[in-house]
Amino acid sequence: MNPRVFDALDAEWALVCAVPGRGALVRGWLRECGALEGKWQGGLEDVLPELARRAGVQGRGFSDRWLYAVLGRAGGEGDQAQLAARLVVQAMVPAAVRLAGRLRAGRDFDETAQVVVSCLYRVVRTYPMTRRRGVSANLVLETLHWASRELARESRPEVEVSWHDGVESAPSVIAPGGGAGDPVEAAWRGVLGRQAVSLGFPVGPEGVDGARGELAELLVWAVGCGLLDVARARVIAAEAREGAREAAGVSAVAWRQRRSRTVRQLRAVADQWVQAA
Repeated sequence: MNPRVFDALDAEWALVCAVPGRGALVRGWLRECGALEGKWQGGLEDVLPELARRAGVQGRGFSDRWLYAVLGRAGGEGDQAQLAARLVVQAMVPAAVRLAGRLRAGRDFDETAQVVVSCLYRVVRTYPMTRRRGVSANLVLETLHWASRELARESRPEVEVSWHDGVESAPSVIAPGGGAGDPVEAAWRGVLGRQAVSLGFPVGPEGVDGARGELAELLVWAVGCGLLDVARARVIAAEAREGAREAAGVSAVAWRQRRSRTVRQLRAVADQWVQAA
């Protein structure tokens, strides 16, 4: 990967942070929504690390609260709106890096990243304030939707999934457990679960954590690249569920043969996934 786009964003953010008065302005916004107490006096460059630390303690609801408050300022005009939008974009850079990696599919990484970042800016500036919950996940979903459309103009995937509805109106597929306070990780699991559900993969109440998440991510990527058709990917996903052999009503020998074929196919797909990363 060549992360020039994200290096440039980080360098630009350092210049934004160096402008006098901006740290105090952002601290004021965050105090208004209850994300920072009056005694915390870090500079603008310290704000996002501090918010990430607090999110790890307080959970995803904390990130939703401050992101929603800042997004309310990002849709306007003038310097403060631009600063608010830039703050949210910088907070979502780790998610944007992951999206660029997933959407790359053989393309130049930097060109893919440029599309992702451009779409992220658009989503931040036009965020619908009716969506108060799942804010970070909604940002990722909408960015994925627009970036997928932009990239599909060059090489249209076999399957196109719509992301218009947002997380708040969809069934929850974000699994509980470790990392629940990390907005990027939670958002990505939400995106992955939504993709899996949209393509008809069986997703249980445990969501797409752990090994199931890795398989779902591989299958979603393979379908999008045309390496697997949707029907075959659904069969593979169903075979991975506990009790699948009993439900299929086949012998242990026949099941081992079926799984061997599946493993060979997945190994070939995984090899191409690694090459595209």
